[in-house]
Amino acid sequence: MATQLQIPYFAIGDQVSVTAVPQAWHAQRGERMFYSDQRVWVFKHNPHIDFRPPGPGDTEVLVLPDARLKSDADSYVKRYNSEIFGSQTEFILHRLGLECGSSRHPRLYAHEDLDIVPHKVVVHTTGSDRKLSGESGEPVIRYRFGEDEIRVMSDEVIAAIRRNYKDWLIVQIGSAHDKPVEGNNVVDLRGRLDIWESAAEIATASRFIGVNSGPMHIANCYPRVTKRIVLMEFSQGYLARENDVAFPWRAGCTRNFLTSWLDPANTYFNRFDQDYGTSFSYLKI
Repeated sequence: MATQLQIPYFAIGDQVSVTAVPQAWHAQRGERMFYSDQRVWVFKHNPHIDFRPPGPGDTEVLVLPDARLKSDADSYVKRYNSEIFGSQTEFILHRLGLECGSSRHPRLYAHEDLDIVPHKVVVHTTGSDRKLSGESGEPVIRYRFGEDEIRVMSDEVIAAIRRNYKDWLIVQIGSAHDKPVEGNNVVDLRGRLDIWESAAEIATASRFIGVNSGPMHIANCYPRVTKRIVLMEFSQGYLARENDVAFPWRAGCTRNFLTSWLDPANTYFNRFDQDYGTSFSYLKI
């Protein structure tokens, strides 16, 4: 008899966000979890969970990666006396009745000991563009949560990266059709890496600069790498608290399920020419 870990979604961020659960479950409950869905790739190197079919008497634990359920958010606020969580991992573990002692961040259990390359920055320019995909069934832009744009770096943001990192090695990862950075100091690896190779590039970087997307969550697995995230999707009004959205912008805020995906340990930038709220102007990236 064992516990099967199940996740309802299979995008990169959905999977990466739950990777600390098996270790905490094993350490605090003395039981190895298992998973049985072959679409799950993040546990390939995880020593605390097994892959096998479910059997008689096995139980299931379904893990949601965000704060969309008010009861979960309220429970967290009561426990920690804060609407801003310490990390997404901490929030997920609390939902399962676990403490955050084993790891406060997601872990892929791979590439963690690789050497950091000085003055290497990994850049990811293009997140989920629902205008183009149309496959997820999600609304194009979630206006009621403060969004008014897709998660793709603007020309101005890319120009700022090229200008501010002209003496760095810039490594671009992502799909073959991602918006290019270009430049003499740019190594273009778009469409050339599998997900584990992309993780290795991120793990060896001094900095990661990206939009709110799957590679951001992979970068969160490597605390030695400084993360600088460009929030292309949020409006000026939302960031500046100038509109009628009930919940002001804060990374890790449980009142907005979109911000509950964002780790407060990262540094966040906007697409505008001045700072708004807790985000910096892209000019300072």
